[in-house]
Amino acid sequence: MKILIISTLLLFSCTALAESYDDDLKELFELTGVRNNYIGLNNIIINQMQSSFFQAADQSIDAKSFTEDQKKQAGEILKARFTVMVKNYEEHVKESMPYETVAQDIYLPLYKENYTESEVKELIVFYRSPVGKKTIGAAQKISQQASQRSAEKYDSIMIDFVKKQIEDNITLAQKEIADQVAP
Repeated sequence: MKILIISTLLLFSCTALAESYDDDLKELFELTGVRNNYIGLNNIIINQMQSSFFQAADQSIDAKSFTEDQKKQAGEILKARFTVMVKNYEEHVKESMPYETVAQDIYLPLYKENYTESEVKELIVFYRSPVGKKTIGAAQKISQQASQRSAEKYDSIMIDFVKKQIEDNITLAQKEIADQVAP
C-alpha cells in the first residue's frame, strides 16, 4: 500500500514538474520572440509559394488547350487571385499548424534538447546573464532545426495545399474565360 501511495505521489509530482517546465518554456518563448520567428517563417513560405505558384501555374496553363490570348488572360486572372490564395494559406496554417501546435510539436522538444529546466528558469529571471547570452548563441541553431523539422513535418501539407489551389484557380480561370466567350 505504501508503494502505491509513494508511486502515485511521484507520478503527480513528475507531472507537475513537466507542466511547470512547459509553462516556463512558453514564457521564455514569449520573452524571446519565438512566435515572431514562426510568423517570419510563414512569410518566407508565402514568398516561396508565390514563386512556386506562378511557375507551376505557367506550366499548367501551357499544358491546357488555351490559345495564346487565353493563356495571357489566365495568367492575369491567377495573378489577381494570388492574394486570395495567400489568405487561404493563412487560414489553412491557422487550422492545420497553428503556432500553439508548432510550439508544442517543434519548439518545446527543441528547447528541452538544448536547455535544462533550471537553465530555462535562469533565462526567464536573468535574461541578460551568462545564460541569457547562451540563448543568443543557440537561437540560430534552434531556428534552423525548427525550420528543418517543420519542413519534414509540414511540407506535404503545404505541397498538397498549393497543388489544390493551383488546380482550383486554373479551373476558375477556365470558367471566367469561357464565361467571357459565351454569348
